[in-house]
Amino acid sequence: MKTEIKLPGIVNCPIKDIIYIEGKGNYSLVHLATKKEIYIAKTLKKFESHFRMHKFIRIHKSYLVNQENIPSVDTTSNITQITTLLGNHLPISRRRLAFVKQKLS
Repeated sequence: MKTEIKLPGIVNCPIKDIIYIEGKGNYSLVHLATKKEIYIAKTLKKFESHFRMHKFIRIHKSYLVNQENIPSVDTTSNITQITTLLGNHLPISRRRLAFVKQKLS
């Protein structure tokens, strides 16, 4: 299993440094732990299939999140968003809420 990925402007980026990936049509915005953002001409669906062996989960039609970079989630209440290590609040879709709770608990 690969531990690094090639991103434009970065020779080899460790996959663990990817906080989340935001889908924007046919492009994706990769958010890194260094607070750097990189646009890539690749759909979120392609990233999802590429990272299926890693701890990435699709929480919304526009967000693919690295589970290792989510500090904690309150699964007892009816959560509708998660907070990343960078402090970003990302929405969880209603359809994926039960799946996300199961994966993160």
